[in-house]
Amino acid sequence: MQPVRICAIASEVTPLSKTGGLADVAGALTKYLHAHDHDVRLFTPLYDCIDVERFGITDSTLPPALSIQLGAHRLEYAVRSAKLPGSDAHIYLVDCPALYGRGVIYSSAPDEHLRFLALTRIAIECCQHMAWSPQILHCHDWHAGFGPLLLQHQYGWDQLFAGTRSVLTIHNIGYQGVFGAEHVGDLDLGDRAYLLHQDDLRGGHINALKHGCMYADAITTVSPTYAREIRTPQFGMGLETVLNQRADVLTGILNGVDYDDWDPRTDRHIGEHYDASSLTVKARLKWKLLGRLELKFTPHTVLAGLVSRLTAQKGIELAVQAMAHVLQNHDLAFVALGSGEPRY
Repeated sequence: MQPVRICAIASEVTPLSKTGGLADVAGALTKYLHAHDHDVRLFTPLYDCIDVERFGITDSTLPPALSIQLGAHRLEYAVRSAKLPGSDAHIYLVDCPALYGRGVIYSSAPDEHLRFLALTRIAIECCQHMAWSPQILHCHDWHAGFGPLLLQHQYGWDQLFAGTRSVLTIHNIGYQGVFGAEHVGDLDLGDRAYLLHQDDLRGGHINALKHGCMYADAITTVSPTYAREIRTPQFGMGLETVLNQRADVLTGILNGVDYDDWDPRTDRHIGEHYDASSLTVKARLKWKLLGRLELKFTPHTVLAGLVSRLTAQKGIELAVQAMAHVLQNHDLAFVALGSGEPRY
């Protein structure tokens, strides 16, 4: 396969910033694409909670002082760079304290839409500053949902993007980036506001992820099963109609894991290594974990684990409802790891 030029936009990237699986995919995909000789350049915010020294973040070759106008908002920013840990792939971090200096990755502030609209536009404009023509603009989740629309209709004049096609990846359809229609000016569409979903505008809101689904050349999601589910009223979260209209470009690709991190033959975190021929070591590690957590167990106890964001949107309430019955009727130990809604 010939090398492909890919501009990727993600609101979080492992190991620099993470709240969920989006960060894992953004980081691992960049690493593996680069390892297969593709020219992938990933843009993400430089949140103030990212350890600049630890990750070797330095000035990039882009101009040191840049600005962007979004509606009535003029924002000053710089772009830093670093090598993605475990890879020689370069990532670009947007340094804009007014947007990303809040001590958190996501917030409930009234300008939340502006934080990621800025990221999307800055990524596209950095391609212009670098005179670099990506073949693919890869937009992750609602945070980059306006990327396909902007690419076609705000930056379509630039021949740099004449051959660029857009991909939207839906990691979690429950988060759609909905904001009030009074902020329509922040999109700078001018007399092209007719390109927005008009029923939503009349209803007083704008949905970032919906517009990604409307305008992306291709839509992917985290598994073939999920691709089918999100086209139904039960799981589509209001986007099933537009996804059925775009069904011919919707593909489910099963998420994998990064085997550089998740290989028990080399995992630096587990103390002892094992493979399929040495499962007694795995059993010994299980017993050590159960003992450390002070859980009761026998040699026959099954250990079940759950790593997830602990929110209703993930279905965590199903595990909570079932767990008492399961633990009472089976020789089972259960360990969950995650953060999310305080009630869980």
